[in-house]
Order: sequence, then structure tokens, then C-alpha cells
Amino acid sequence: LKLLLKAGENHGLSAVDPQGQPFDPEVHQAMGMQPSSAVPTDHVLAVLQKGYRLHDRLVRPALVLVSQGG
Repeated sequence: LKLLLKAGENHGLSAVDPQGQPFDPEVHQAMGMQPSSAVPTDHVLAVLQKGYRLHDRLVRPALVLVSQGG
């Protein structure tokens, strides 16, 4: 797995891990919303599956849960 990830990185592949960042529909796919007092409203509460970019192009969006606030 490490060799595969390293080969991808050498060719411009990078992971999208948006934990705690504001929700961006261009890069993230919301799988649901969940109330949370610890995470601000419309921020990523949990990453269900990392996304990937190839150079500047999105290959797979990150699947995330979004905070509804408290």
C-alpha cells in the first residue's frame, strides 16, 4: 500500500482529508448532517472516505458528515 501511495504521489496524486474544514460542495460530498456543539455549523464533522486529486483535478470527492451546529 505504501508503494502504491508513493507511486501515486510521484505522479501528482494527493489525498483530500477535510476534517474540521468548512464544507465545500466542489470537493466534498455530504452523506448526512449531525448536530454537534464541538464543531461549527457547516464544517466537516467526520470523514467517511478520503477524496483524491490528480494535480488540480478532483478524481473522487471526500465523503463527509457535516455539522448542523448545537
